[in-house]
Amino acid sequence: MTEPNGVSDDQLTVDYDFDEAWRERKAARVAPRIRILGKVYTLPHSLPAKLILFAVSAKKNGRAATEEVNAEEAFDMLSALLGEQNLVDILNRGLEIDDLPDVLGTCQQLYQNRQQAPGNGKAPAASVAGATANTPSA
Repeated sequence: MTEPNGVSDDQLTVDYDFDEAWRERKAARVAPRIRILGKVYTLPHSLPAKLILFAVSAKKNGRAATEEVNAEEAFDMLSALLGEQNLVDILNRGLEIDDLPDVLGTCQQLYQNRQQAPGNGKAPAASVAGATANTPSA
């Protein structure tokens, strides 16, 4: 964006630069990896805000934490974690509907465990096979 005086946003002095802070923080973290149906997927560095906002909205609307999500909600949440193309690939390769809550719950637990005890989780396998250009890494 450009200010009326012709100065672009990246040339303006700011009190705090979230973009730079987030770049530095993300560069220092290792993204979690999971294996599903023999293929390794790299998850985002931190739990996507979309999942947190969904939980807050559900709670605000009186929805119990144990209440199951519908198929569209599950697809949206897993897409936020895995990327839509990766999720479609996993579904096409045979992921069963009964496994969706397990994938979602386990991924969320990975993030919770990393916050509680960073660096104390199981070491991931050395292989990175299966990660694709479509794997989110934000």
